[in-house]
Amino acid sequence: MDSDSKSAFLGISPYVDTPADLQASLNRDIRTDVAIVGGGITGLSTALALHKSGISTTVIEREFCGFGASGRNAGHLTPTICKDLPTAVMLFGNEKAAELAQFADHCVETTENMISEFGISCDYRQSGNIMAIVHPKQEARLRKAAATAESLGAKIRYVEESEMRERGVPGAFLSGVMEMMGGTLNPGKYVLGLRQAAISAGIPVYEQTAVTGITGDSSPTVLTGQGSINADKVVMASNAYTPDIGKPGHRICPLYVTLFETQPLSDDQLDAIGGWPGGEGIYTAHESMESYRLTAQRTIIGGAKGVKYFYGGKVAAHGSSKNASQEIVVGAFRDRFPQLKSLPIAHCWAGWIGMTMNFLPLVGQLSGQPSIYHSVAYNGHGVAQASAMGAIMADMILENDNHWMNTIVRKPAYLPPEPLRWLGIKSVMGVLNGMDRSIDNKARRGI
Repeated sequence: MDSDSKSAFLGISPYVDTPADLQASLNRDIRTDVAIVGGGITGLSTALALHKSGISTTVIEREFCGFGASGRNAGHLTPTICKDLPTAVMLFGNEKAAELAQFADHCVETTENMISEFGISCDYRQSGNIMAIVHPKQEARLRKAAATAESLGAKIRYVEESEMRERGVPGAFLSGVMEMMGGTLNPGKYVLGLRQAAISAGIPVYEQTAVTGITGDSSPTVLTGQGSINADKVVMASNAYTPDIGKPGHRICPLYVTLFETQPLSDDQLDAIGGWPGGEGIYTAHESMESYRLTAQRTIIGGAKGVKYFYGGKVAAHGSSKNASQEIVVGAFRDRFPQLKSLPIAHCWAGWIGMTMNFLPLVGQLSGQPSIYHSVAYNGHGVAQASAMGAIMADMILENDNHWMNTIVRKPAYLPPEPLRWLGIKSVMGVLNGMDRSIDNKARRGI
């Protein structure tokens, strides 16, 4: 672990870097039909959808498109929604949970269609993802969850341990639930592909342009340091950064998530873990899950465990290596892959995800300010869901029918103010992390 602790901590992620064609910052006052705040998957997919309908659209991004969660995530394209489908049943009932399962499939299909439509080369592998157990004590609960998901129409099946070994999935993952749809991709290449599609379509994109405020109701104006955008409509596509701007940030809980990437595996190292020929994405059945995937470069990317919340829910004051959880995520990797004890960690990085109290994204219009729309906080499932939200947001703005609106647009779940929020989140995290530690200790000791 000494060498692990010395691995580089990246300021962004290994997927993205400042583009060579960095777009100019906004330095004047302009007018547009729709102003989109945020140049990630949500903002770019919304801009592209509106552009198809002939709507004048402008995207503004604080850093560069893909700088946030869209370019930092683990790269799993998955039909997961809510915390899981049993939780969706508990919160919303069977009928709504079944609709959410269908919506999650739609999100994956939409992402795949966008990859094809815009010719994005993003190392997409339609391998599916497996939620796996690392100790037999996790099995009964996961089987029960799988039965519920199947009853709701989810395209999943339980993969027994014998099949896991036949598939060459690394041995720490005993059995699990296979999501048949989706797979893994390079999220940086994907979001930068959307960026290029938007720029090529002639959509104005202003980078290095931080929003300082939004004024007005019927015809809002987005204020920046050196200019402004007056628009008929504004779309907040700023995800976990929304609390730093304003509403609906008070309904979002930003969590700081740490990831790592190894050096490339040799043939012998790959054989030692089973080969992993199908390249299935793996995430574990912990309360605070671990995720792992084999990249096209034969590195392993993983992390997600050890998420952190900071008092006040603002991201600007945090986000450095001292706030990350490198030791936790790399330690979990060493537990799961003992055969790779000599494989160096190339680097770590971290980023922000937006969580909500009902585990569904915040989608809709601001109360009292109906000209301001928002689609933020995907609870860790944003690659698929953010891709699908572009067309939904466009239809909402254009007042077109889209039956998915009734599925995903809901009254925002209440999130208590500080200090109750911090106390509640820390208490829940403490309990869940304790449950995970118990499982990990048993798995480590083989009991």
